[in-house]
Amino acid sequence: MVSMVTFKVDGMSCNGCSGKLQSALSNVPGVSSAQVTLDPGQAAIQYDEQKVTPVALQHVVEDVGFDVIA
Repeated sequence: MVSMVTFKVDGMSCNGCSGKLQSALSNVPGVSSAQVTLDPGQAAIQYDEQKVTPVALQHVVEDVGFDVIA
């Protein structure tokens, strides 16, 4: 089943940052689309909940070097 999650992301300062995060999220197995915007800082991710969880996606954001804001 396809689900959607949107994270508020802190720490991106340029288009290179948002592109790096979008690429990392897009490469996660189970992610069908990832749209990352610099202003506002957010990541909207469409994913297969049978293959990946929102917690795992949050870890990808953090591993790239950004913070997810609750």
